[in-house]
Amino acid sequence: METLPYFKSDIPPGRSGGWSLERFEVRGEAKVDHRTHDVPSCARRRPGTYTRLKRGDEVFMTDLYDEWYTQKVAIDQACQRGGHVLIGGLGLGLVVESLLRTPDATVERITVVEKSPEVIELVAAHLLERYQGRLEVIEADVFTWQPPEGAHYSVIWHDIWPNPQAPETLPEMDSLEARYGPLSDWHGCWPREYRWIYEGLSWDREGLAV
Repeated sequence: METLPYFKSDIPPGRSGGWSLERFEVRGEAKVDHRTHDVPSCARRRPGTYTRLKRGDEVFMTDLYDEWYTQKVAIDQACQRGGHVLIGGLGLGLVVESLLRTPDATVERITVVEKSPEVIELVAAHLLERYQGRLEVIEADVFTWQPPEGAHYSVIWHDIWPNPQAPETLPEMDSLEARYGPLSDWHGCWPREYRWIYEGLSWDREGLAV
């Protein structure tokens, strides 16, 4: 759905425990020659100011265009289906923002399951104030959390992996699919549908190596 608006994060920078939320700049030209590399347009370098969520030196999420773009399959499904959406992993709240800030959004409410209390402290208060009554954030591990008895969701989406190329990513996605698939009309995991975008690229989350 190309008409979906792309939101950058406006959550203020901060630090909690070993986690930090900070602004960063993407500058300069692409590191690879697009004439000799078949690079998807969504993954190409876009200079500008962005926000990233880090644990120590490891970047867990940014609001770079490619990270928003690779959430679009879930955003599209939720916009079509409406109702109650469950999200595993709070991150910067890009999916929450896309579903609740968009005019005429059909999603009634969102439940987010987030393991890290530090991420909740940095990100959740801002979103809960903006979307009062439509957003719930639960501190829990999505691999062990038990949904309420009889719960069913229009869409369930998991985005908890800092590196789409890590060997544990696919097995963990399969585990969540088996656990949550029966509880939803549609279930997906980042980056299953978009893993191909990053093949052959240097995954540095600094505007990509393109």
